[in-house]
Amino acid sequence: MPQTYFTADWHFSRPNIARYCPQFRLQSYNADELNEYLIDCWNRVVTPQDTVYNLGDVCLAKKPAHIEAVLQRLNGQHHLIYGNHDYLIRQNEAHFLNMRKADGHPLLSSASHYLRLKLPEIGNTAILCHYPLYEWDGIHHGLYHLYGHLHDRMAAVKGRVLNVGWDMHGRFLTVQDIDGFLRDLPAVQYFDDKQNVIVGNSTVDAAAKVRARLAALNQ
Repeated sequence: MPQTYFTADWHFSRPNIARYCPQFRLQSYNADELNEYLIDCWNRVVTPQDTVYNLGDVCLAKKPAHIEAVLQRLNGQHHLIYGNHDYLIRQNEAHFLNMRKADGHPLLSSASHYLRLKLPEIGNTAILCHYPLYEWDGIHHGLYHLYGHLHDRMAAVKGRVLNVGWDMHGRFLTVQDIDGFLRDLPAVQYFDDKQNVIVGNSTVDAAAKVRARLAALNQ
């Protein structure tokens, strides 16, 4: 049965990422060796019939042709949520959406900065973005938020929110994995956050309180 997977921040063609996030990385400074290792990690799990939602920073090669060479070898329907390192794909988006792989799928089945994705298997919806959001569409209704960017770090954000990055989990996450992490967490209502309310008696007073709160938050 076809499976749906979630992941982020693979960083193909960037060997030095292992210096910062070594846990699930090949300890090699050769880009070709790194790519072969990661392609094997991908294709040992993902079949051509599966779907992958990749939340950004897929490949840091300096030429579109080199990125294409990597994507050509990755199994499955590959949906990309743009990360900060995906600028060459953004600049050549039409090519990556129209060029076909050997399995018949486009190099990328879709590419966007933000996606609201229904998850009928669990009766919920996920908000997908490369960056962690403090508040997202449907947060107070318990909608999930999935992000990447932070590699093996977790954002200090309350609610049903999860970093799906490779460097945190060392594996692809399924819909059921995500539901297992998040379903028992509370839905957050940020209007209940009284600590960060700013109410000034005047514009000058409001500005002073804003500066004070910003300073406190950054201590």
